Amino acid sequence: MGRGFGFTTQSECILKFKKLKMKIAIIGSGNLGLSIAKGLVYNNTYTSLYLTKRDLNAIEKWEDYNNVKITTDNQEAVKKSDIVIFTVQPLQFDAILEEIKGALTDKHVLISAITGYS
Repeated sequence: MGRGFGFTTQSECILKFKKLKMKIAIIGSGNLGLSIAKGLVYNNTYTSLYLTKRDLNAIEKWEDYNNVKITTDNQEAVKKSDIVIFTVQPLQFDAILEEIKGALTDKHVLISAITGYS
């Protein structure tokens, strides 16, 4: 079975994403969010990458990478992105959705990596 986009290997999928070059926001840049960011940076699969976190001191080194922006402003990150990946704690998700709902459009692809949310 394929991995999506009509390709059968992970390498073929990565090559496809490298050609797309998307603007991505990771809302909640804790351990999981930064692991995703690391993969994106390592594989150079983004045009711009926005990382949000309440405490920017913990992620300030990420600004050393090309086209990576860090911010506490979730709305800014969403407005400047095509893909939004949520990696926040389950109890924070409803408040964040309420905060960013005005910035979301039909162009956004939303991905949740939130565990235990119902």
